[in-house]
Amino acid sequence: MKTVLDLNNIEAKTFFLKKESYSSFELPEYICFELLLQNLTKELSGKILKESTTELKPKDAEGVNYTLLNNKDGKFAWRPFQLIHPAIYVFLVQEITKKENWELIQSRFFEFYANDKIECQSVPIAEENEKTDKQNQIYEWWQKVEQRSLVLSLEYRHLLHLDITDCYGSLYTHSIVWALHTIEEAKKPENRNNPHLIGVVIDKHIQDMSFGQTNGIPQGSAIMDFIAEIVLGLGDLMLTEELNRLGITDYKIIRYRDDYRIFTNNSQLSYEIAKVLSDILSKLNFKINSAKTLSSDDVVLGSLKSDKVHWIYNKRKTENIQQWIIQLYVLGNDYPNSGTLYKETKHFLDWLQVKEKSEEGLSTDNPEVLISILVNLAYNNPRLFALVTASLSFLIPQIESIENQKELLIKIKDKFKQLPNTNYLNIWLQRITLKVDPTITYSGKLCEKVLDNSVPIWNSDWLNPKIKKLVEETEIIKIETIEKMEIMFSEEETRELGEYDKLFS
Repeated sequence: MKTVLDLNNIEAKTFFLKKESYSSFELPEYICFELLLQNLTKELSGKILKESTTELKPKDAEGVNYTLLNNKDGKFAWRPFQLIHPAIYVFLVQEITKKENWELIQSRFFEFYANDKIECQSVPIAEENEKTDKQNQIYEWWQKVEQRSLVLSLEYRHLLHLDITDCYGSLYTHSIVWALHTIEEAKKPENRNNPHLIGVVIDKHIQDMSFGQTNGIPQGSAIMDFIAEIVLGLGDLMLTEELNRLGITDYKIIRYRDDYRIFTNNSQLSYEIAKVLSDILSKLNFKINSAKTLSSDDVVLGSLKSDKVHWIYNKRKTENIQQWIIQLYVLGNDYPNSGTLYKETKHFLDWLQVKEKSEEGLSTDNPEVLISILVNLAYNNPRLFALVTASLSFLIPQIESIENQKELLIKIKDKFKQLPNTNYLNIWLQRITLKVDPTITYSGKLCEKVLDNSVPIWNSDWLNPKIKKLVEETEIIKIETIEKMEIMFSEEETRELGEYDKLFS
């Protein structure tokens, strides 16, 4: 399948400026950045960042990016999604996809991937077909990671899983320069601020959007996924060189972003390679997550995620909707926030929609009970927020009284208020609330902007007045979409949440 590295610079620019590339996490369909990206691309073409600012520099301003805090585990852990300031995003894409810069980046990846014993399968997919980018990326993981791992069980007897702790949050921005221009060149005094080195330009732009910080990159966009691959690619190259020096040749490694699968014929060699990898990653400011390290002498079962194996063993088909939801609830307790749980919850959502559109329609007994179980499922598994909200959109109309629907929505809101860091969840709760009682409000700038277009999302005080006005006044909330939509999610909306069941069935 074609990746972004197979594109020329013009095609790559188009890919990164798509609305799906700008924001890779799920948002309701009425929140759309396409027009804003188009307007900024036209306005900023041929310009550079420092020519478009005021006396206030972006790296000296707080809140340049908009951070959406998302509860991670139903407790106190959280993950920050970021909407990069769209002006800096466009400037960054323009710089990366200049012909000479793009060709240099492509050539470096050619060096990173020279060792066929290390297979990287996480470069953003840029295939043009009927599937979304997200669906293509999932399919690529299934084919090139899971299925490929099963094939390797013919050659190897041991598998060791490793991953990096907080990869994006730990990435040292100066290491981008090391990766693209070699560590030796990057550390020369004359190159540390050289504006002609694309690595330096990327580093500076990330600092500009991050209040001058050099640790961490924003999570939630294709361009940042790609930048992470640049640094992780340097890690692959350093690992290759060290293993060659040590004379270690009998191995295969599959890397998907920050997840490593090391295949060997004995556990001792696997752990030796893991030690080398850990030393190299530490030089890039990364740490191995020891809690997620898994070793297996059964490469077949080791190639499959434990939640998937569990579901294959224990799945029971049922026509009873309440029993179905309880099965999902139990799976969520055993394997919180797992991929299988997401896939099966999506399958349940698709069934609700098909049932609703059938001749007999969707009819349920005790919808309040079903809603209660689903809300508790999402409460403990925040990865399901969007899917559960969509499912609720089909069950809430089963309650005939509008007043009872409003009371139920207040209860749901109050339930989730007990969790910290729910700005992302609020966006999805607002999606169904808008069509029942729009007077119910939620915290968070995006929720506020739905009701008041004058609410600024990003700090743009550092931009010149013309560009600042463009950012703040270009419509990102599609009011006509809100007016036309119903409480129940449309087929297009549910499809955008990802067709996991069709990809992995």
